Amino acid sequence: MFYYIEGKLAHLERELDRGYAVIDVGGVGYKLTVSGTTYDSMPPPLSVAEPPKVRLYTHMSVREDDIELFGFATLDELSAFKMLISVSGVGPK
Repeated sequence: MFYYIEGKLAHLERELDRGYAVIDVGGVGYKLTVSGTTYDSMPPPLSVAEPPKVRLYTHMSVREDDIELFGFATLDELSAFKMLISVSGVGPK
């Protein structure tokens, strides 16, 4: 549904085995689950007075009980992710 989301990096957080980025687009904060590679490539949100502008390519996962956005720094990483989840029994998480 969304090809990419571009805006100000409002928040960046890592929990156990996954990371999250919140991108502020016109006053709306989109929370995206990001890979370790994407997380490591992102600038710290408070590194300067003005939050850095970022673009993340997206994949939206819709399940019966959940909708989740996944964000990737490059199209190659997104493509690899889509190949992996096309395998039977492999999910986006």
